[in-house]
Amino acid sequence: MADDSLNADLLFRMIAHWLKTKPRTYLGSTYGAPLEDWLQKPLSSPIADAFLAKMKADIPVLAALPVGTISLEATNNGIDRKNLYININGASVSVDALTGEVDRGSY
Repeated sequence: MADDSLNADLLFRMIAHWLKTKPRTYLGSTYGAPLEDWLQKPLSSPIADAFLAKMKADIPVLAALPVGTISLEATNNGIDRKNLYININGASVSVDALTGEVDRGSY
């Protein structure tokens, strides 16, 4: 069950911005998702921990959340694909859905 005091929609929008930003796009910063670095890796490789660690390092509000509030899950989609889902306190969104247009919405 989602906690009303946690604005999961705003957190998902922050993550969507991070996913669409390549590292070192902002001068002097490594902010951004290194998605190209994770291509051509075996599907069984443990990149989820590195993915979450980089995301938490780049988005400090995620690092401030209690342990277990944010997680990454994967489901198999055929023999050569995985679908990734980011869960924040019970709310789940596909990474594919976050890479589209980011709705600014109300803060």
